[in-house]
Amino acid sequence: MPRYSPPKPHTIRPLHTLHPWLRIGIAIASVVLVITIASMTVKKIVGQTPSVYGGIVADHLLSKSALIKKVTEQESTLTAYDAEITTLQQLQNENNELKAELGRNIDRKGILAHVMTLPNRSFYDTVLIDAGSAEGIKVGSVAYAFNSVALGTISDVTTNTATIALYSAAGRQTSGTAVDSGVAVTLIGRGGGEYEVQLPRDVPFSVGAVVSLQSVNVASMAIVEKIITDPRDPFQRLLAKVPVNLQALKFVVVK
Repeated sequence: MPRYSPPKPHTIRPLHTLHPWLRIGIAIASVVLVITIASMTVKKIVGQTPSVYGGIVADHLLSKSALIKKVTEQESTLTAYDAEITTLQQLQNENNELKAELGRNIDRKGILAHVMTLPNRSFYDTVLIDAGSAEGIKVGSVAYAFNSVALGTISDVTTNTATIALYSAAGRQTSGTAVDSGVAVTLIGRGGGEYEVQLPRDVPFSVGAVVSLQSVNVASMAIVEKIITDPRDPFQRLLAKVPVNLQALKFVVVK
């Protein structure tokens, strides 16, 4: 009987021993594979670039034509905002003139105060300011950012300091009005400058809508950032936020 001999292990031929055309084909396939993987990686990075950082990384990876298109879109958006601001200023002037004729002139000076303690360093969504009863501040007065955004009311006063209880404090309810539609809403504080509004689902609302304080004084309170609906729920949830950065607040005006 012939002797059994184990099979020889499979050996890989060196690349230089292959036929030239086969080596060229392998080289081309390798280059195509590398380009494909690199392209997929770049697209993934661009898609995952956080918008909060302004898309800096994504901008460097976009083509020149894409960057020009993006800049053009941003310029158009700024132009639209400028037009809206001009219209709002005209409406506010007309509103003030009408109230003055009716004996409700609200163009009164406020008390400027410096922010001593921000909400992230105080309890229960409050802000401590360096003006108090000596400057004429009273409990119940309203505090504004940039003299146009209603932040909250004065809850405590000492001789030289005062505490602002923010409207956005968790659980606090404040009456507001949608600027576009005039629909009355109740803003429920969620803390950290955020609000929630619950409305019937058939009430029209859109992201970007401004909610103002229900008061003779014209002042915005929040901007709608997200609308949550469920076909099984007859109500819709609106998530809104104060249109200023509370953590960078330097001064307030108290009226």
